[in-house]
Amino acid sequence: MKLRVLLFSLLFTACHARPEPTPGAIGFDAALAPGWRTASTGGTGPDAEWVVRADAGAVSLPNVLSIAAVRHESEERFNLHWTDDVQFRDGRLSVAVRAEDGAIDQGGGPMWRVQDANNYYVCRFNPLELNYRVYVVEDGVRRQLATAIVENVKVRRWHRVEVEHTGDSITCWLDGERLLTAQDATIRGAGGVGLWTKADARTSFDDLFVDAR
Repeated sequence: MKLRVLLFSLLFTACHARPEPTPGAIGFDAALAPGWRTASTGGTGPDAEWVVRADAGAVSLPNVLSIAAVRHESEERFNLHWTDDVQFRDGRLSVAVRAEDGAIDQGGGPMWRVQDANNYYVCRFNPLELNYRVYVVEDGVRRQLATAIVENVKVRRWHRVEVEHTGDSITCWLDGERLLTAQDATIRGAGGVGLWTKADARTSFDDLFVDAR
């Protein structure tokens, strides 16, 4: 019986262990470069406040990038933090995401091929809805491309979102499991990369990795 409990404990720990840092990733361990900007899609009110802060639980110690304050009351607001200094069209990108809180929405994920605050792709998970989805946002309107039910996404636990986009083909993994595939030709050119949340989601990000080809 003790051996069974020990094995279960080891399995549980392995399944929910903090992701390992990715060599060459943007770890947010220094102040963000000037090219990074805060923006919003839709809704009303001021932009959310994003900060780099120390976090003992960071994937890549010592810092994470977090929303410190939402500063608006819009359910339809998408909160963005992105840069066009890093250009991405085809390739692979990933980021560690930790949902902290949120009554209306939780979680978040990476955005890529970002043309501006109203045109980009985004993949995100939401612990409130227990789903994992990839969208395209065109002229400020979000359109769902694929969705999956995920019952293992937890608040205050790191999960890794990974995306491969080649031509019109998109594949998305969550914690190493391939869950989403989609075909879309809305945005075909290269664009910036960044992080995305919705409404009042309080979220931290770390270990952003971009492999543009």
